[in-house]
Amino acid sequence: MIRLAELTSRGAAGVARDPRAVVFVPLGAVEQHGPHLPLLVDWRGAEELARRIAPHLRRAGWRPILAPSIPYGVSTLAVGWAGTVSLSIPTLRRLIVEVVGGLASHGFRRFVLANYQADPDHLAAIATARRILSRRRLRVLVAGFAPGAKPPTPMMNPRVQALMRSPNPRAEWHSGELETAFMLSVEPKLVRRRVARRLAPAWFDFRRALARGARNFRDLGPGGAGYFGWPVAARARTGRAVMALRGRLIARELLKALGRPPRS
Repeated sequence: MIRLAELTSRGAAGVARDPRAVVFVPLGAVEQHGPHLPLLVDWRGAEELARRIAPHLRRAGWRPILAPSIPYGVSTLAVGWAGTVSLSIPTLRRLIVEVVGGLASHGFRRFVLANYQADPDHLAAIATARRILSRRRLRVLVAGFAPGAKPPTPMMNPRVQALMRSPNPRAEWHSGELETAFMLSVEPKLVRRRVARRLAPAWFDFRRALARGARNFRDLGPGGAGYFGWPVAARARTGRAVMALRGRLIARELLKALGRPPRS
């Protein structure tokens, strides 16, 4: 996968002229992830999604380009937890529009926002940014957690759940088995394993709480420690298998939307 930031200006101009170029812009967040995971989980997850998807697009004839990540996102649910930095919806919307618009000014026409952050306000910012960019005749797709996506999605469907060890897979969410397994697979030194082993299952009906208007992890899981699920069940092999599956499923959807690549 070509890393845009590592190219020279001349090199960037060359790939921008390639009609097969698809630019991935990872969208992350810097927010609390329970007492056992680092703040960078969503940022690292967005980059890993792009890395997992890219080979499938390349084999189909596209030329994936990795742009520098936008590490900060809208983290309304985690506001008040130390280390969390939450942008406003207008700020993230404008940031996405200006970054994609800047790249488009040099010739890139197709973009994929690789997103690992599921905060409803974060998704709202992405949806608005896409509408603005579509009016500029740019193709902007979303990989990962996407606005308005209806289950089953590539991020959480029966095939993903079948890879989990948790006896309550539908209740696994923020900082639970899957995110802990993911971090064990890519950044094991950043996982506080001793802390994770002491965490009891935290299974709340967070979907109903969100539907009722809850807008903070403390409201979603009263008395909890900002994690939802069973971190003890996490294994690195699960993280690798889940991300590989998500990459295949998401790539399949992207390829349907992109169609056949034009001739270079």
